[in-house]
Amino acid sequence: MQIAWAGLVALLGILALLAIMLLIISRKRNKRPIAQVSVVSQPKVNTLEEELPKRIVIGANPDQPVVTIEALSSTRDYEIATPLDTQNSISTSIGRLSQLCQSLPSLLVVGEAGGKRLMEVVINGDLVRAADGNGLRAFMMTSNRITQNARLYEASNLQNMVNAVAIWQIASVVVAQKHLADISIKLDEIKGGIQAISQFLDNQRKSRIRATCAYLEEVYQAIQGGDFPDAARNQLEVCERDLLEIQEHLMTEYRQKADMRVKHVEMFGTESLTTDIANKLHELELLADDIGLCLKTRIAAWHVLSLFPGDSQLKSARRINIQESVVSIQSLGPYCEEKIKGEISEVYSFWNRESTLVERRNSLTSKCDSTVQALTQKAQQCHNAMKQIDQLMLANDRPTRILLHFENGALAGVRQVLA
Repeated sequence: MQIAWAGLVALLGILALLAIMLLIISRKRNKRPIAQVSVVSQPKVNTLEEELPKRIVIGANPDQPVVTIEALSSTRDYEIATPLDTQNSISTSIGRLSQLCQSLPSLLVVGEAGGKRLMEVVINGDLVRAADGNGLRAFMMTSNRITQNARLYEASNLQNMVNAVAIWQIASVVVAQKHLADISIKLDEIKGGIQAISQFLDNQRKSRIRATCAYLEEVYQAIQGGDFPDAARNQLEVCERDLLEIQEHLMTEYRQKADMRVKHVEMFGTESLTTDIANKLHELELLADDIGLCLKTRIAAWHVLSLFPGDSQLKSARRINIQESVVSIQSLGPYCEEKIKGEISEVYSFWNRESTLVERRNSLTSKCDSTVQALTQKAQQCHNAMKQIDQLMLANDRPTRILLHFENGALAGVRQVLA
């Protein structure tokens, strides 16, 4: 009995020892994964630190930004840039731009002692005019890619802070300013032409051209002040329709007048016939002035339209239509020359000497050449105006770099990097 009891005690001791050993082994296994996580997590922290956001881009996608905003680390780039007058017509937009930059996440801030900050804003003019502000988003970027949302702890409300439509409008105003000087010159030329408008442009058509010019000046002032009103955009379509109607009417009248032969009603000689043909040529010159003025007004309206967002296909179609109108006006020259010189060749009377007839024909021929040349010049002026606008848009659609200098939180200077 004692032997059996002693065996039982020994067995219990062995079982207790085994239980203790299993508990120790289990605890060691539980500690090993924790050590592994601790080792692996360190590189992740380093990686995240290396990928701090460096810039904000605004666009339909980050590969085609309308606006890019980032800290400027080079003081020299700012010093050699051209200062902008913040009191001019874009002062409102510059003010809005500076407010935006001041509110951006401090992750983008590169400053010096004394609270100095330099920011660079790059505006892509071609994309600004092609877009309409809707559908644009703000993206926080590292050097090569979009920063993961998990890291945007300071920019979690980025979309609320950066109103893409508002920023697009600011960018559009900055780009549009480059075109306004040219538009102003065109409107001044049109106003001067209206003062000398001929009697062939009746009061109704004259009033419509004058009203269109006045309305374009209003839109010009709105854009100059930083606004792109929807009502003005729609009204530009009415202006185009009216001007196109007037242009077609004038060109039809020009052909009809060229077709209508002057009647030789005098019984003796060709003096009255010569005078009547000369008067006809003068009337054709006046009609050419009216046609040129109408087309110049269409070109100015198209230039204003091109600064508004969207409708790229409509803008392109209108540009093509205007170019076709230039060609049509040019074609009136040879048409007129053929008709009038046919009349001149038939200036004849039994009662006139041949030398008198030759002198009168030569005088009319010279007058005809002058009339045709004047028409050709009108068409060439319109062609040059379109070419100038194309070159202006090509040059100004290059990225615009605006540099902002902040001192202790206040805008201290604005400069532009000129190409």
